[in-house]
Amino acid sequence: MSEVSKLVEPSNPALRVRLEGVSEKCDREKVRQDLIDSMQHYNGIGLSANQIGIMERVFIMYENINTRNILTCFNPKILELSKEQVLIDEGCLSYPGIWLKLKRPIAIKVEFEDEKGKKHDKEMTGLPSRIFQHEHDHMEGTDFTRLASPLKLQLAIKKLKKKYKELIRPK
Repeated sequence: MSEVSKLVEPSNPALRVRLEGVSEKCDREKVRQDLIDSMQHYNGIGLSANQIGIMERVFIMYENINTRNILTCFNPKILELSKEQVLIDEGCLSYPGIWLKLKRPIAIKVEFEDEKGKKHDKEMTGLPSRIFQHEHDHMEGTDFTRLASPLKLQLAIKKLKKKYKELIRPK
């Protein structure tokens, strides 16, 4: 197990940059292992490289949450989005404790490379589709807080602050 990388702060410019692709010098195996170790340490279900300060177009995610099967996605692309959307709570390791109800397509068709550079095409539905879209947003220099209205975000932050106060000063 490698050393766990620290999550960058939400204000870090690394989270606002669109990542163009994986560089020639990228050690794919090392980056993959850093992502896995960090995601598991922070109890996530997906993690993008820029969230731990690695400026490469790659993320990992649980393809199956029950079996904990990890999918590594270098140079990910979303090729198709379903018209049908679903509204569910979404969180992010970069914003611990904040949950937002977001509407996203229920199914997608994607393309990515694995750590060996082999290309894969996949269709995803349900939670894997949502995780892929969420992590793909990080590759595009955006995050889930930008998909919510400012009011929804403000309410989620207020709810978190209230919860925090209750932890410090129980009733």
